[in-house]
Amino acid sequence: MKRKLSVRSLRLLFWITIANYIAQIPYYLYNYYFPYHVLPTVSAIGLLGFTLLWFLVGYFGTLHGLKYCFSILIGFLSVEALFYLHSFVFGAFFFQMQNPHLIIKTVFLVGYISGAAAGYYVYRLIKSPNA
Repeated sequence: MKRKLSVRSLRLLFWITIANYIAQIPYYLYNYYFPYHVLPTVSAIGLLGFTLLWFLVGYFGTLHGLKYCFSILIGFLSVEALFYLHSFVFGAFFFQMQNPHLIIKTVFLVGYISGAAAGYYVYRLIKSPNA
């Protein structure tokens, strides 16, 4: 029997994904701004903004039952899950966990947790009865 995902469960997806976006701030500050005083490029801001918008449109549209938003959300989550899976399979995870700085290591962990959650939610959303 298929079980419908609860709004509470989807709220967890929202906060995990948003935590991954928020984690990019200390990552950027530590790696780029503090040592080099470099501002983020327009393309970096644009790409991060685009992916955030991609997630938000899919997420809130799915909550409100808007046409195509389920597919938009599944698309975003699939790309995120595959990105982190690729990093894990090809060894980046193990290299990244050797970073001695706690903030950077935490940012990487948040990312991998978000990627794992994305994969889990792709599966659960596709298996849910309202898919």
